[in-house]
Amino acid sequence: MIADVENWTSRVLDQGKLGTTLKHNWKLDAYEQYKTKLRAPDYPCFFGQGGEARGEMLYTFVAQQGLEELVTNMQQFVSLIGTPHYVRCSLIAFFEPDPSITNHTSFVSRFWQVLQFLHEHDRDPATDATPDHPLWEFSFQRTEMFVVGASPTYRLRRSRNLGPGIVLVFQPRSLFIDPATSQPIAAPVRQRIHKRMLAYDGMPVHPDIGFYGDSINREWKQYALPDDNEPASGTCPFHM
Repeated sequence: MIADVENWTSRVLDQGKLGTTLKHNWKLDAYEQYKTKLRAPDYPCFFGQGGEARGEMLYTFVAQQGLEELVTNMQQFVSLIGTPHYVRCSLIAFFEPDPSITNHTSFVSRFWQVLQFLHEHDRDPATDATPDHPLWEFSFQRTEMFVVGASPTYRLRRSRNLGPGIVLVFQPRSLFIDPATSQPIAAPVRQRIHKRMLAYDGMPVHPDIGFYGDSINREWKQYALPDDNEPASGTCPFHM
């Protein structure tokens, strides 16, 4: 558990260091909208709700020309979660609203551009699996992370609309393991989340949502979901 839950700016990664004073209104607006949506009682992901309530979320803000700094902050994030104090943390990356993101296709393209940039600037990239493998997960410095892409271009799937700009949630794969049993989170728990998503979004869970390790599952298809329920086609835009 992270101390000082209310002082959330102490958990902002800025230039590779924790803690900052925010000087831009877009950053404050991004966090406030995210917090309001996540803390709503009917928001479907109670894991995210719990992490936010316990102060387990770290944050970073990405200006339109700020991907180099995102690399620096990702390096520090990986370092921090390797310590007992931050072992249960995720990283929320808020992107400055970009007027060029005019539709959902442009969001998906930007999403994969960001992950590709991180991979190409990774000092110790994983190369032992490709996105077409059921055990592949995006990794940075060999730390596997499930990446949730959220965007204001989600009109129907509103659980993935977390504010005025793109939001990427980097969740270390270790968080999906029950610390009490050392086993993956049980299927009934995931099914409970899916039921809440159905109620919140008003549409069925996307058919590409699967379970890690299943032979037919591909993690990348779940990162930047369509705003409808058409299954993903073609190959992953991410290149090793």
